Amino acid sequence: MADKLGISQGTLCKIENGFVDKVDFVLMNKICNFFKVDLQYFLEEDSFSQTNTNNKNSAISIFGNPTVNNNFPESILSDIQKIIDENKQLKEENTLLKKELKI
Repeated sequence: MADKLGISQGTLCKIENGFVDKVDFVLMNKICNFFKVDLQYFLEEDSFSQTNTNNKNSAISIFGNPTVNNNFPESILSDIQKIIDENKQLKEENTLLKKELKI
């Protein structure tokens, strides 16, 4: 998992054991993609009672029951989610173009 996230095993171990207080948005995006959950999953207090429990249970088993100290205004979080969604869309379009051009 550390390799897929682009971090060292030691860093992953520290995250898993709660020794890392902050995770940057780039790594958070990679974690969300790995578990196939949205960023909002880690920000909502009731996120563990929502659907898609297989992926969420996987995230829980790796990272425990995460708590996020969210001091960001809602508009910033919304903007970050929009950027993440736009990035996913661009990746999909890029993949389709590569297939069409046979690159």
